[in-house]
Amino acid sequence: MPTHNRPEQLAGAAQSVLSQTTTAVELVIVDDASTDTTPETTARLAEDSRVTVSRNETSVGPGGARNQGIAAASGELLGFCDDDDAWLPDAAAALVEALENRPELGFVTSWHRVLHDRSGRTVEYRGPTHFDADDLLWFNFVALPFGVIRRRHFGDLSFDVTLPPCEDWDLWLRCAQERPVGVVPRPLYSYRQHGGDRVTKKGTGRRGGRQAFLDKHGDEMTASCRAYHAAVVAQESGGRPAMRRSLRTTVSSEPGAAAFAGSVLVATYATSAIGIRRGDPGLPARVLHRLVRRSRRAAASTRPSRQAP
Repeated sequence: MPTHNRPEQLAGAAQSVLSQTTTAVELVIVDDASTDTTPETTARLAEDSRVTVSRNETSVGPGGARNQGIAAASGELLGFCDDDDAWLPDAAAALVEALENRPELGFVTSWHRVLHDRSGRTVEYRGPTHFDADDLLWFNFVALPFGVIRRRHFGDLSFDVTLPPCEDWDLWLRCAQERPVGVVPRPLYSYRQHGGDRVTKKGTGRRGGRQAFLDKHGDEMTASCRAYHAAVVAQESGGRPAMRRSLRTTVSSEPGAAAFAGSVLVATYATSAIGIRRGDPGLPARVLHRLVRRSRRAAASTRPSRQAP
């Protein structure tokens, strides 16, 4: 649990982990150079023998702080919680049970609740109930840094600190490239949507992270997937006109890729508005998942079969 200048919220987030209905929980809190009363809060939390606290005098960012937490944690199963969010009461038990039932899984995640501070409204984010590494090249279907990883399946497990705010997406993708992913189809995490600082709210952070993700994984993507990400990056910096220009650039070399990327963008933008009205923020992710899966099946069906010699 990385934290920075959120002592009141930190206490609630920590308690949500420590009150899990399972017998063995270890909480590692990394205070990333807080300048307020956070050290006093972490000192009180550390009175619980299950809590370990470390402090940075100079901030290393959320990815770097999570990496410090990974290095300090002793458990075989590794999970994450942000300091302004919460694990719901039976989250650990449900995720551990999912891993025990399917030993082949590398990590397991779930749906989550979104709590809007301003309105007090709570909605459920229901993403796809299954996805793999090829799907994760398109979209972060995990949606949050929330999941439990079985550490023994992976070597040097760490967040790429050059990718904020996409470092969690990159980690899930790399894990999924090694092992299958499991999804518990019910909310086990509470995500607070508030007016405070968040790296994912900063436009330059989103653009830079998405572009860095594209630069790192572009060679693993299909042409349509690359076109989709390039268009999203363009849209985040220059709006819809820039997005359309990006797609037109792709048309000259990859017309089919540009057409499919454009159709995915249109579908996700349209369903985003519908999802907001219906209180269903996961709708665009489910639609994108169906479109991508349908395209993959179509491509596989038209691929020439291998002839016996």
